[in-house]
Amino acid sequence: MKLSKSLLLTATALTMASSQAMADPDIRISGFGTLGYVTSNTDDAQYRSNLRQHKGATDSDGDWGVDSRLGLQANTRFNDTFSAVAQGYISRRDGDSSPDLEWLFLQADVMDGTSVRVGRMLVPTFFLSDFRHVGYAQHWLRAPVEVYGTFLNTSFDGIQSVSRFTAGDYNISVQLSGGEATGNKKYFQIGDRFSETDEESDSLYSANLTLQRGDWTGRLGYTHMRNAEIVSMGHTLFKGHDDFFSAGIQYDNGDLLAMAEHIWRRWDASGEQDGTLDSEAFYLTAGYRFGNLMPYATYSEFTPKGDGYLAGHLGTNATRKTMAIGARWDIAPSFALKAQVEEVSGGMGDQFLADPVHQLDEPRTQVYSLALDFIF
Repeated sequence: MKLSKSLLLTATALTMASSQAMADPDIRISGFGTLGYVTSNTDDAQYRSNLRQHKGATDSDGDWGVDSRLGLQANTRFNDTFSAVAQGYISRRDGDSSPDLEWLFLQADVMDGTSVRVGRMLVPTFFLSDFRHVGYAQHWLRAPVEVYGTFLNTSFDGIQSVSRFTAGDYNISVQLSGGEATGNKKYFQIGDRFSETDEESDSLYSANLTLQRGDWTGRLGYTHMRNAEIVSMGHTLFKGHDDFFSAGIQYDNGDLLAMAEHIWRRWDASGEQDGTLDSEAFYLTAGYRFGNLMPYATYSEFTPKGDGYLAGHLGTNATRKTMAIGARWDIAPSFALKAQVEEVSGGMGDQFLADPVHQLDEPRTQVYSLALDFIF
């Protein structure tokens, strides 16, 4: 993936403007990774963690690629005003496991509590967007795919402002973003047929508000993709404005952790395509820390609302539901071992299984996962 020409010019200008203070920058390198194994109770469908994965796990063919990833991050501080962040990682998506550049931006701290970033950044669609790839920073083995698997554009090229301030007992953060979304691919398989689709848009805009008070954190978000197109084999299947609304809340007192997040997708188009990709999704999760051990449970749902989910799925729009139980064990500093068991129920509309026809005969699938998360 390449940065757009306009962003490269802007980044060059910022670099030149601060060049006199960059003689001795402070550079810090860190990394993260997950080594994960997934299997299920069926050979008739492949379990995937998102639609950008072209294959997944089955009963007889357990898989190391669904959750495994490796990433590196470089944080550079040039002076009191300018800094830069670069992050790349390797995982299975878009048909291969080649490295992806998720972050590459310059940041200017323009005033107390306010910074402006230019370059490539993560799209802040969800509660955990900033570290959705860092398994060690999360209590569960994987974020619920019913929610986090729905919006596939993880990064964008553009500009972002972040303002943090306090009001009474509240810590408040306002994040505004605008730019061009990086493209992505989706994969579907029905029987012996395998299809690939591409999704692109003219521009992306996002606004997010976070409130934190004591053990409570709340978040509201909105992401707009203008003139989004979903294309397969050179033909445009859907074209419109793709809007995501999100609301989340978290309670964490150091022992008890509870979270909930709800998202709404609205496909705004003219004519018969209006609303064709509308959907809703949510999750509820809770866990309790007993020293280094944290058992948890998560329930999540994805409900298609529009007729667009029927394409290639033989005509049903079924809600997908997942009940997961698991545990995190911090076996050593910077290492966490996790195990998770899930029961996935749905119907023909279950797009997260690589072959959703399986759901006609077996509406329930058990998924078993083991992962080692680490940071360095």
